[in-house]
Amino acid sequence: MKLLLIFLIGLITQGLAQTEEQGLKLACSKQDLAACENLGAYYIKTGQWENALIIGEAICKKNLIMGCTFAGTAALAQGKVKQGLTFLNKSCDTFEPYACRSLARLMKKNREEIMAYIYFKRACHYGLKESCRDVKKPKETYSPAGISYLKKLNEDCSDTQTEACRLQLTQLEKCVKPLTQKDCLILPGQLSIYFRSKLMQEEAKISLMSILATEKTFRESAKDKTFSYDLGKILKEHKPLTQYHYVFGFMKACGKRFEKKRSLVTHSLELYRSSYKHHSSRILANIQLYFNKGKPQDCYMPTGGFEAYAVANLDPLNPTRLDVWKINQDNDIIHIQDGLPLP
Repeated sequence: MKLLLIFLIGLITQGLAQTEEQGLKLACSKQDLAACENLGAYYIKTGQWENALIIGEAICKKNLIMGCTFAGTAALAQGKVKQGLTFLNKSCDTFEPYACRSLARLMKKNREEIMAYIYFKRACHYGLKESCRDVKKPKETYSPAGISYLKKLNEDCSDTQTEACRLQLTQLEKCVKPLTQKDCLILPGQLSIYFRSKLMQEEAKISLMSILATEKTFRESAKDKTFSYDLGKILKEHKPLTQYHYVFGFMKACGKRFEKKRSLVTHSLELYRSSYKHHSSRILANIQLYFNKGKPQDCYMPTGGFEAYAVANLDPLNPTRLDVWKINQDNDIIHIQDGLPLP
């Protein structure tokens, strides 16, 4: 009886799996890219490498980057190393962390220590926090010239559109001396981390301007003449970026003013808790600690509107390092604290 029960359960499970596959195939055939992605994931999970390669390559061509990861993984599983590396590098260069981790593991297996280091580091910075523990810095990474290059690039690329920034990137592309071959091998990965963080900074500034503009609209509205600290109301149609944490002023310094209306939301971690699940508890604790250090003079009179802050940890390997931006009542955006990732 027990063997019969196990057999019947196996048949049911197999039937459900086939039904799932057929449903995804049907939806994918109707250009439902989400279904195509789920179908690719199903093929990877079940080890159907040829099917995974076909569907992965198809959706990769449609710029669904997870498809490139599926195709690369499937190609490697079939021993097609060159093809697999091409797909995985395309995916990793678009900030897809699982592809970077796959490349890191391959490099580690091949004893290419320095390349394993930079790929694990990229996976960590791109949001795959379990890869952070695999980042093992070799004794030697950049040459003195490579370190000087990174410092100069940080200066010249504070504005990424300048001629000086383009010149720095051209020097790396051509591997101009005194950069070494090793520098030119690993610097592109570090710059990918750097420019991704710069992009997030720009998005945070845009978000702060949007938050302040929304607050001003509420104050000028005939329906609402009262000033509000209610972040839930302000961000009703503007969900914050998951990387940055938004608050109104310093929690401790402004605490008594907030206590008058305890139902009001004053920080986005409270409002969008699920948006911050990818952060480590240590990083979140450091963010909250930063805003709990406020003094009474850090608070401001809200008669003209509030000040809003955006804070993030852009360097998961250094959880105490925070990037902090502020927008004041005059619409000025101020960089309070630089937290760009360290090389």
